[in-house]
Amino acid sequence: MAEVLVRAQGRCKLMSGGYEAFNGHCTFKHKKAGNTDAYVVKLDDGTDFNFSGPGVQALSVQTYAGVRNVKHKAQADHEVFSWNDGEARRLSVRLDQVQNPDVRFDDAPQKADAGSLLGAAVGALIGRLITGKPVTTTEPAREGAPVSDLQSLVGARGGQAEGTLTSKGYTYRGGTKLADSSFTYWEQPSTNNCVTIRTTDGRYQSITYTKRSDCN
Repeated sequence: MAEVLVRAQGRCKLMSGGYEAFNGHCTFKHKKAGNTDAYVVKLDDGTDFNFSGPGVQALSVQTYAGVRNVKHKAQADHEVFSWNDGEARRLSVRLDQVQNPDVRFDDAPQKADAGSLLGAAVGALIGRLITGKPVTTTEPAREGAPVSDLQSLVGARGGQAEGTLTSKGYTYRGGTKLADSSFTYWEQPSTNNCVTIRTTDGRYQSITYTKRSDCN
């Protein structure tokens, strides 16, 4: 049975292929079962990451492109997870609140500081609030920017992943073909932003915002 060492709330920033795919609230959990460490990070947009392995310096993550090795780096005030699944990914995590992982009904959340986190697990994160301007989880429809809630589909087979798109509320608006790649256009729910998916050899290669007129 896995032991939860740290359960916390914080802020995360996901860089994907050089673009900022997400910057906002997230939850973090560090679990240990035997010799296996697992870090579970859940972004506010619904994207989940599960990094696990026989030690914090031997982590891997399951992607549509297969299992990829993860480079883990602990800083004084945040943790960084880096991997490459065809695109360079970098997930930075800072904590601002930690909860007692000992599950009892009288547990109360407490502010994270060096003492509480180090007491929860050796080498755990030192939490603090991110300084600077307020962060929003609403994505700008910047042409060419990755669509954060769909990045887990990169590397997936097109036919299999379309069900995920429709279940998330995306509406198909057409497509075109250029050289060895095809491009399909999808309207994002709520925002009505236009999203383009590039498919090569039957697999999604990129999922980015495009100009609104592509979905007309």
